Amino acid sequence: MVLDPATLMVMSALITILAGTSFILNTSIQRVDIVSRLWTIAFTNGMLAGLAYGFDAVSPGSWITIVVGNAAIVGAIAHVWAGCRAYNGRRPLILVVLAGIVAAAVAVLLRGPDGGEWAGGAEMLALVALFALLAGIEGLSGAMSTRVNARSLAVVMLVVAAFYVARCVGLILFGPYSDTFRTYFGTSLATFITILFTVSSAVAMTSLQVERAYSDRPVPGPRERGGAFSIGVLATDAFEDGARDRIDRARRRSSSVALILIRIDGLKEINTAFGRATGDAALQTVATVLRTVTPTSAVLGRQRSANFAVLAMVSEPQATREIAEAILAEIVEARLEGASDIRLSASIGVADSFTVAFDFDKLREAALVALDRARDAGGNRVETAVQTQAVPRRIDRSRAALD
Repeated sequence: MVLDPATLMVMSALITILAGTSFILNTSIQRVDIVSRLWTIAFTNGMLAGLAYGFDAVSPGSWITIVVGNAAIVGAIAHVWAGCRAYNGRRPLILVVLAGIVAAAVAVLLRGPDGGEWAGGAEMLALVALFALLAGIEGLSGAMSTRVNARSLAVVMLVVAAFYVARCVGLILFGPYSDTFRTYFGTSLATFITILFTVSSAVAMTSLQVERAYSDRPVPGPRERGGAFSIGVLATDAFEDGARDRIDRARRRSSSVALILIRIDGLKEINTAFGRATGDAALQTVATVLRTVTPTSAVLGRQRSANFAVLAMVSEPQATREIAEAILAEIVEARLEGASDIRLSASIGVADSFTVAFDFDKLREAALVALDRARDAGGNRVETAVQTQAVPRRIDRSRAALD
């Protein structure tokens, strides 16, 4: 059975809508953060593009559907890329995303109502290929590189990038109405690629969101009046502000810093099996260990439900691991108040300015990758970041003395 282009476009639109709706509903009951918001916008754009192209296939000749469709499909891929950046702890660069969407729309508008169904086609194909390539690269780097589903998403995006590059070249060389273009890059094959991308990316991104929800879902902890945590460490924002300030001061003094990320293994299971009070006791125990073991000058913070962070000054690379191993040893030996039979363990990822660029975001990214390695290896261990950039330091004692 051979399906006509209009039927294929309608099928593609329906599949996109179903996949997008499934992702949005699943995300709404799991967690809502910057990653889920960006990927939700991506699927919303994909649904809008499917509707626009489907309407154009059924009732051709409407100029505005091409403007909406081209801008929306670029927006869909661009927001996937932005979400991948956010997943890796990078800025999502929304202005770049918006610039791509505007460029796709303007390319159609400049050709006017007489531009035909392929008005702005080359620009749209090029932009989709670019953002898909960027998303594929992002999915193979940072924290995403340790996730199987992220690698699957990256492969899909790279396939989409390759196809759209070839389609763009074919459009420019042969024109949209040539037999060559219609045979190798026409609606049928493009629709198949779209369906493949939509279904595969929906499965991969939903799985990634579920993983994040189960591993990092915030839970209430010990509280004091006003709702502030009272376990003796800083909240996320306060910790990041203090860590960035400490790193900036250390850089000016030619000192070295280490970022240590600690995750309690199985905190969700502890809450489920023994109750929230036991989980709260585990959080308090780890916070107490950090306050006892780490250097007095260290900045201590809680990152998510089961995650803590330490920013410490260190004099040599070995000192970083020594602090992390001392933390792990104390956590393993600690006894939970009211639950002495339970023994905690933790996964720890460390990065320092001897091996990673002297920047909080880069240190955090490297430490997160190391933390994921520790978790994937079964937990209860310390993993150090691999060297990403040697950071030359010129010790200026006279300047350090004045700072």
